[in-house]
Amino acid sequence: MSRSNLWQICHKKILTNRQLTQCIVNMLRENRISIKQASLDLDMTVWRAHNWYYKDTGLSGFDLMKIIQTYDFIRQVVAVQKFPPVG
Repeated sequence: MSRSNLWQICHKKILTNRQLTQCIVNMLRENRISIKQASLDLDMTVWRAHNWYYKDTGLSGFDLMKIIQTYDFIRQVVAVQKFPPVG
């Protein structure tokens, strides 16, 4: 297998960072987790969580790891890679 074909296989993205953030925020909203509760659970500032909820900024890798460690329902979705449709 050539390097270019291997690179294309390894770097296929199911979702962009913003789409992943939207899916996670929608799951948090469905479970009635507010911005303040998420920021307390994840030990971060309220403004950082506010940016995900309302300003459509993407999650950092560190934030994603914290969310996966904290919330079981998100860990299960990420492990199976079955994200709900965006939009």
